[in-house]
Amino acid sequence: MKTIAVDESTWKKIKMLKDKLEAKSYDEVLQKLIETWHLVELDKKVDKVVVKEEEAETLLSVLNKIKKKGES
Repeated sequence: MKTIAVDESTWKKIKMLKDKLEAKSYDEVLQKLIETWHLVELDKKVDKVVVKEEEAETLLSVLNKIKKKGES
């Protein structure tokens, strides 16, 4: 267990997030924030990925097949 210092404004925001997320602990809130940050960073990297048209069509085909399997 570790302790961190935050200012009053940050503390109020974390408490609000805890309520909105219906989190059981502040650790859970921080884990969710970290997970979200990682997803945002990944999304930025994915936006930068460049593929050839043929590769993109193949990828879309595979993703559509996976989606159809998930729906059935």
